[in-house]
Amino acid sequence: MPRPALWVMLGMLTACSGKTLHVESDTSWAGAIDRFGPVTGHGNEQFDIGGVTGQLCWRIAKTTSAGVLRVYSDDDTWFGLGSEVDGDASTTAPSGAVEGCSQ
Repeated sequence: MPRPALWVMLGMLTACSGKTLHVESDTSWAGAIDRFGPVTGHGNEQFDIGGVTGQLCWRIAKTTSAGVLRVYSDDDTWFGLGSEVDGDASTTAPSGAVEGCSQ
């Protein structure tokens, strides 16, 4: 039978990873994130989506004609030793929108 210390170490190695949705922009934006609802902001913003299991999608658009909007999710794995980027999309189009999903 495994020792308790072994169970603790195994639990640490298989711990859930932290997921973050990153909005990088030099303008105003608005949109929606599945299971979170509507979001609005100006400039850069981060949303903690680590507690969501399964696929999570979003659609965010610029509310101006100028500027840049980039949105992606970052899944830190193995205690920050690696990461996986999902749904990376950007736009410079007037009132342009981006969509993506995190696994």
